Order: sequence, then structure tokens, then C-alpha cells
Amino acid sequence: MKAYPYLFCGNGIFNFRKLIPNDLKYILGKREFVKSLKTTNSKLARRRSIEMADDLDELFTKIRSGAKLLSPSDVVLLSKAMSQSETESLIVEALEDFKHRTREDEEWEAFHAREYRAQVLEALQDSRFEMAYPRVDKFLLSNDLLVSPNTATYIQLCRAALKALAETYENAELIVKGDFENPKLHVKTLEAVTTSPLVIEQAEGQLRFGQVIKQYLNDHMPTWGAKQYNSQKAKLYYFLEYLENEDGLPSSERTLESVTNGLARQYKEHLQVSPTNAKQKYPELSPQESVIAAKQDKSKTLGLTSQNNYLQCLSTLYTFAAKELDYEGKNPFKGRSNTKAAKKDQRDKRNPLSRDHLKRLFASPIYTGCKSLASCYKEGSLIPKKSHKYWTPLIGLYTGMRMQEILQLYVVDVYQTSGIWVFDLNANHKDQKLKTSQSKRLVPIHTDLIDLGLLDFLRSKETERLFNDAPLGSDNTYSSTYSKWFSRYIQKINIKTDKTSFHSLRHNLKDFFRQVGESDELVENLVGRTTGSTGEAYGSGYSIERFNEAIHKINFRDEIPSLFTQPHKA
Repeated sequence: MKAYPYLFCGNGIFNFRKLIPNDLKYILGKREFVKSLKTTNSKLARRRSIEMADDLDELFTKIRSGAKLLSPSDVVLLSKAMSQSETESLIVEALEDFKHRTREDEEWEAFHAREYRAQVLEALQDSRFEMAYPRVDKFLLSNDLLVSPNTATYIQLCRAALKALAETYENAELIVKGDFENPKLHVKTLEAVTTSPLVIEQAEGQLRFGQVIKQYLNDHMPTWGAKQYNSQKAKLYYFLEYLENEDGLPSSERTLESVTNGLARQYKEHLQVSPTNAKQKYPELSPQESVIAAKQDKSKTLGLTSQNNYLQCLSTLYTFAAKELDYEGKNPFKGRSNTKAAKKDQRDKRNPLSRDHLKRLFASPIYTGCKSLASCYKEGSLIPKKSHKYWTPLIGLYTGMRMQEILQLYVVDVYQTSGIWVFDLNANHKDQKLKTSQSKRLVPIHTDLIDLGLLDFLRSKETERLFNDAPLGSDNTYSSTYSKWFSRYIQKINIKTDKTSFHSLRHNLKDFFRQVGESDELVENLVGRTTGSTGEAYGSGYSIERFNEAIHKINFRDEIPSLFTQPHKA
């Protein structure tokens, strides 16, 4: 009897199984591809298995050969494989972690699964692939396959990743409800993905640019958020595209030592005339062509801070190569940035809210009485003191904390030490992220916030997160969704300008500190930044008592009097 190696029967239904080639295992996220042939007829199953095996072999060949375009069926095949792998991981996690769950837990998590799926589908429809980039790159990083981010194939991989993510969230809704045996989940034998370690290629003893970037991004992926990862990746590949258009040498062949001081200087001069968001405005143009187009369109060019960020990104890459990959050459980007000018540019980039706008913000309906949370810009009788929308701007003004730092707080992060109530900013939970190492700190809680009911709100919480009503965005941050809401809100109450945002509240606090005579060094440490002064290298920094003393020098009630003169509605 003739054997059909890709065919097996389970519970009377024929299935297809084919091992993934070693060099493609990480792309597909699994060791084998398994799919039901949805038939009990052996002859039909044999024919379908042969067809599916041919399709898979053709797809593998296309990826290896760098095909310019994958077929729609190829994209579907990739998407199904990615989704199945992610669904299996969710099932394992749920089976291990789910204990004593309530119907409320299930409905809440199912709601979020539906919300996230809607966000993914919207991103897919609008061709916004930011949330797909880390997923696709994770599949590619540990392989010798080089797929340029500017190619149609890469975009197709992004589309496959988003389709897989949408299907995964659809499956997640079943999983959080405990419906593990649902046939739609296609539970198969779980196997660990094994990959070969990434080898940095060398040419004549020199490190190649493209492979160093891969290793650099791969090493930082676990600690960077999606936004930072995408930003760093875009800056590095923008530079490589610029070089390739200068001399025609691809990134896979260019070495770190080939970048001279003169070339680094030339690139710096290019950045000075480059448009902002060049790849969004001119996606079909090279970096050099986008400069010409921007001049014709009179488009806005990169500010000094942005120019510095591009240069610093490359300098950091060279430092990484020296530290981790034994690179012994020069760093042509070291010292290229204009730090003093950039600091001035950064100060000009965002303005604090004016005194009038600050008063109007905290005298707006969400603080004096609104119609509902959905219509919180309209006057009414509700003051939503149990909502993150009420507390986040207040905490931002009184502490200078970032949006994400506020919204990711847990109840256990608010406590009393040395007689002072504090916010403990840390990354002790998997959904908590710190922007820098300086972001880990204790921040004193001003007594005004306590008078406004913050501790009452804290004691009423029955959830682990302080602001559990703040949803996690598709980029795995709480700030992305809130930022959009806050921008709409200040637009609705007519205090929005081109240079004001939630970040303006940090500038307001810094201005208040200057007015009461506190040093920039203290202020920068309080808000989780460093000034780079010599003094910061000694000792353990400022005590919580010193921070508390400084913050209570500010009379916030003079700035937002309406909050303390109005009757408190329930």
C-alpha cells in the first residue's frame, strides 16, 4: 500500500501534517504545519494532502528566493500558521493560570478581546502596520532571511501578522470563557519552537551593518515597547537606505568600518534639510528625493531634537557593536549631536498650559459636573471621581508623571512611607513599563490630592490596578488610548493649541518649581529625568522628604481655584 507521508487520521477526520524546514521554523513560529482536511474520505484526503504539500513547498521557495510578491493564498497560509501558534500559547497560559474565575472576569476579558480585535482590523483596513512590525521582525531576526522593510513582501508579511492577530483575539474570546474544547481553536500537540542562534556575518574581519542592526534590535526587543522599537528600527533603516542611494551598496554588504567621518558629516547635513515623517509623506521616494519634494512642498523639516535622535541612534549602535560584538573600529557618530541647541529646541517643542487654560481645564465639566463619561465635555451632574479620566490630569499636574506611569499604577504602588503618601513607580507587573532607568522612583502625593479624595478612591478599589477602567491599547500601553481621548477633550473645551498636550502639564510643574526657587536638578530627578550634572554621579539622589518639601512649596490652589471652592457632587 502506498504511503502518504503528510496524511494522518484522528477521530475519523483526515489531517495534513508537514514539518517546517529548519531555516523557516522561526518565520512560521512552529515546528510543523498541521491543518484539518475536513473529510473522512481517504481518496479525497490524499489528493488534498498532495496539493497542500505542493503549496507549502512553493511558499518556502518564494520566501527564500526573495519573491517580490506572495500570492493571496500564501498570505492566508502564513496567517493561519501564526494564529495557530499564538492560540496554542494562549491556551497553555489559560490552562495553567485560570483559577476561581467569576463571570465578571470572563465578560471583562472577552470585551477587551473584542475591542483589541476591532483595533487590529481597523489598522489592517487603514494599512497601519506599526503593531505588526515587531511580530514580523521577531519571525525574521533569528534567520538568515533578509526581507527589506520597504518591500511588498515585507508588507504582505505584516498583513499576515495582523490577520493572525485578529484571529487570535477572536480565539481569545473563547479561551477566556473557558471553551477550550471548541473545534475552532484546533488544539494540536504543542511543541517548543527551536531556532539556531543568530550568527553575525563578517567580511574580511569586519561586521556587516545589516546583521549588526538585527542583533541590536533582537537584544533590545524584550525591554523596549513597540513604539520605541519601531522608532529605532525606522531610524536605522532610513540611514541604510540613504547610504544605498548614495553609492548603491546594499546593507547586507556594508560594514561598520566603511562609514567614514566625512560620510557621517554628510548624513548630518542631510538630516538638517529632511522633512518630518518622510516615509509617511513620501513613501515612494528615497531619502534624497524626499528632501527635494519637501522643498517644493515647503514641508516642515526635522527639528534639532529629532536630528539628534537619528544621530544618537547610530552612535548607540556602534557602542553596542563595540561592547557586545568586539567591534574595534571608530564610532563616526560619537559627538555629532548638538546637545545645547537640542535642549532649547525641546523646550520650544511643547508649551505649558497658559494660566487661563489651566484654570479652564480644571473648571471644565469633568471636574464641575458632566453629563456622562461618554459625554464628559458636556455639563451635567456627574463628577466621575472613580474614573481615570478625572484623576490622570490632576496627578500629572501635581507630580509631573507621564501618562503611562499614572495609568499603569497598581493599588499596591500607593502607600505611606516615613509618614508620606507616595506613588511607587516600578515595573513589577508585566503590563508596567519604565521609559528609562531614572523613571523608577518614589513620588510624593501632595495633600491637595488627598483632600480631593484620592485616598478614598484608593480604599474603595477592589481590583489590583488603580485605574482598571483605562484600557490597554493595541501597542500594549495604556497611554496611547488615553492620549487620544485627552487631545479630543481639550479640543472640545477649546483650550487645544498646536503646542499643548498632556505633556504640557509636566512643563507647568517645572515652571512652578522654578518660581519657588527649586533647582532644575531636583525637578528633573522628581519627574524621572537626569540633567547630566556631575552632582548626580554622587550619593543616592534626593530623599522622599526633600521631594515632599519641594512639592509643597507650590500653591496649586492659586492656579486651579475652582476645584477647591465648588461643592463636591456625588
